[in-house]
This record gives sequence, structure tokens and C-alpha cells, in this order.
Amino acid sequence: MESINMPNIEPIIHNFLQGKSTPDEDKILYLWVKENPENRKTLFQEKDFWEASRLGTQKLNEAEFNHWFELQDKIIQQNKKVNRLKEVLRTAAIVILSLGAGWLGHSLVSSGVFANKQIEMKQVESFNGQLKEIFLADGTHVWLNSGSKLSFPSGFNAENREVELSGEAFFEVTANEEEPFLVKTQDHIVKVTGTRFNISEYPESNIIETTLEEGRVKIITGNFIKDLYPGQQSSFNTRTAEIRIGETDLEVYTTWKDGFYEFNNESVCKVFKIIERWWDVKIDYPEKDLKDERITGTLRRHKPLDQHFDVIKRLVPFNYKIESDLVTVSLK
Repeated sequence: MESINMPNIEPIIHNFLQGKSTPDEDKILYLWVKENPENRKTLFQEKDFWEASRLGTQKLNEAEFNHWFELQDKIIQQNKKVNRLKEVLRTAAIVILSLGAGWLGHSLVSSGVFANKQIEMKQVESFNGQLKEIFLADGTHVWLNSGSKLSFPSGFNAENREVELSGEAFFEVTANEEEPFLVKTQDHIVKVTGTRFNISEYPESNIIETTLEEGRVKIITGNFIKDLYPGQQSSFNTRTAEIRIGETDLEVYTTWKDGFYEFNNESVCKVFKIIERWWDVKIDYPEKDLKDERITGTLRRHKPLDQHFDVIKRLVPFNYKIESDLVTVSLK
């Protein structure tokens, strides 16, 4: 097959991104993408710039979104960064990857800096059944767990480099000693100058956990300020205002972003909460009877839900029934 030149492919890319391409054009585009890995990079790059230019748009039109998935499913997924990614990150906060239970999608949060250079607060929500990766305007990389929200400014400056979190997120913060990065939760502030760390603060829990993998952060709660070092975790009880800091197993608190959750002597009730968020189901279970039960194991997002329940019920004897998005658990 003859190589397809960029001048000829540009109109097809343009039509495809608008959802107006014909089946023949889709075939040409697919063959062009397969021909060279660089072509795939170009397509994703053009898609990012095209989306970013759609001022005020929060998501693609449903038809266009489905159109994108149809072609994307045919392309071998690669986790390579595009050449002009840094250029995009200077001007927009982009959600580059959304991982749900069995599906793959792309979405973009458009930035107010395109329109009027003013700083605006944006929000990304990772619904139950989803994991999302986000690049903020300063290059900070964020993994957002299921059932979580992240609010952030469309641009960063010396006076404005802070985000607000509800739920759980893993941060890889771009180093900047002169402009610290702040993560605010309802009762907590984490001050960062460049590091990798995890924060868990779900509304139904009264515990805020900050786990540091690399670098150093400051935990700020009222008048309490404490440095956290690699391998340490702070645990703040929002009811009693008690703070505990100690060594911890990093894998237990950070591997969820890679698609599996390790737990060691964990409450069955907490494991059920994680399952509800990750698989977007409701679990009806006798909480009073199971509140003292603790288990050790691993949840894997790519495994079917019933396989996990088959394993858990070997550790804690119970019966279960899965009907659509409802799991009913009863004691034997």
C-alpha cells in the first residue's frame, strides 16, 4: 500500500473529529494509523488540539464520542506521550485517560485561558466504575480514584497553585520550590514542593489518610503542622481531631492506580465500599454482623466481580447473589 501523505489525510482527520467522516474515510484513516506509529501519535495530537479549541465545551457530542470509540477500538493501545504534549499542558488541563470497568475513553476539560486569560475553577469527577488520569496546567499528574472529585484552576501562578479533593487521588507534582502546590480536603491541607503521594478522604469515612511515596510534604490541620517523609502515612480522624503518623506499606495505599487494590487485615466493610466504587454496584449486607471481620487479599479491576466474592466468602462464610448492579450478601 502506498504511504498516505499528510496533506491528503488532513481533511479526513478533520471530518472524523467532527463526526462527519464516511465509512470509506474511516477505513483510510484506520489504514493510515496502522501504517506507522507516528501516524497514531499525530491523530491523538490533532484530536487534543481540536478538542481544546472548542471553548466552553465540557464533553464531546455523544455521537462524536461514540464515533471516536469505534475507530479507537481498532487501534493497538500504546502508552506513549505525544511529542507536543508539553505544549498542550501549558495552556489546558486535560483528562487524557478514563478507565472504567471494561471500557476505555478520552475526554477533555476545556480551559478558560483560551477565551479570556482569566483563571477559572474546573472540576473533574471520576464516577463509580471509573479511574481517571489528569494532567494539570503546571504539568502535575493526577490519578483520580472511583467516586472522587478534583477541583483545580484553569491556570497556575505564584498565588494560585492549589486544588481541592473529595475522595482519593494519587499526585505526581511538578517540582517548584518557590510556588508550593496545595491539596485541600474538607479538614486538611497538604503542602507540596514536588513529590509523589496519595490522599484518601471519602465523605463516608471519618479518616483522612496521606501516604508519601517520594519527596516531602507538610500536613496542615488547624495549628498542627508536620512534615511527612517517604514511606510514612498520616491518619487524621475528623471526629476526634487525632493525628497519627507512622511507617506504612506503600503498595497497600498506592497500587489502586495500576488497577489492583491490596489490603492487609482490612475490614470486610471497607473492602465492600471499595468494590461498590470500583464496580459501580450496591452491596446489601448485614453490616453489624460483619463489622469485626477482617481479611487479607487483592482486588483486581480486570477480574469479574463474582470471582472476588467467591474468594471473600472462603474467608468469611456467607452467601451472595448478583442481580444487575445489586449484590445481596447474607450470612450462612
